[in-house]
Amino acid sequence: MRIPVYRLKVDYLTRYSDFNPLLLFAQKYGFTPKEQCPLRVCYANAVILVEEGRGTLRLDGEEHALQPGSLVYIAAGRPHQWISDEKRLMVHRCAYFDWKYVHRPEFHYQRDYFKPVDRPFMEERASSLPGLQLHQVMKVNNVGLWLSYFNAFTQPPSLLGVRSPIESLQYNAAFQTFLYHFLSTAARQDAWGDPRIVQILEKIDSSPLEKSEAELYLWAKELGLGRSRFHQLFKEQTGHTPNEYIQRRRLYQTADDLCATNLSITEIAHKYNYSSIHYFSKAFRSVMGVSPSEFRLKHRFT
Repeated sequence: MRIPVYRLKVDYLTRYSDFNPLLLFAQKYGFTPKEQCPLRVCYANAVILVEEGRGTLRLDGEEHALQPGSLVYIAAGRPHQWISDEKRLMVHRCAYFDWKYVHRPEFHYQRDYFKPVDRPFMEERASSLPGLQLHQVMKVNNVGLWLSYFNAFTQPPSLLGVRSPIESLQYNAAFQTFLYHFLSTAARQDAWGDPRIVQILEKIDSSPLEKSEAELYLWAKELGLGRSRFHQLFKEQTGHTPNEYIQRRRLYQTADDLCATNLSITEIAHKYNYSSIHYFSKAFRSVMGVSPSEFRLKHRFT
């Protein structure tokens, strides 16, 4: 089956999510002469195989030379920029996906998932897998085999809509198989981290903030973790102390209210137990990079 080639100048609906809620968009992408994308971040995670050509990837401030067989993982929120060689134009096979389902009713087109690095990144709109450590740039030898993995789930969406239930299951299985092969290739040693911290992160994500604050150390104790060891492991796997992590979640929830409700900023500060609007604004700016009022102006849902 011929896989269509996508280009920069056209925007596309994220139609693959109609068939698999974790797979947002996937495609064969061909660069044009002198094309390079701006420095940007994406709300989706991406696995990208260089099928043809050569170029450069700037990722987290480092440059990586790419060639056919280069396999790249870019986690949601990581600054990156693609630059194709002018003579040997790159062709990518791309899969943009979530590790866990994220509700984004305002995202419809591929462009909705990308933003310049100078604009605030709403982490609550991204999905990461806690404790997962993957190699970012690798080289695979059997390019044909990896192309077959991509081909299995990058068929034209118009063909997927007429499939039987059994064929739809086979399609979703193809994507899960692709992820299995990718993780088997890209996972670092001890990639999944301490499973006790993963359990606690899942509890935090699924519990009210007040419950997380009140029971955090009880959860750690029930899993056999003393206070100091819990702090050490938590910081290693998340980059934040437990309190910092919960406070960031609190701010992400205030960001949702700023975008989706008519509550005043003072009312939102009171709702989330900030002692003053000044303290709330200072905490919000330290994480989001802008004041609550600026954030609301830029991101208010229409």
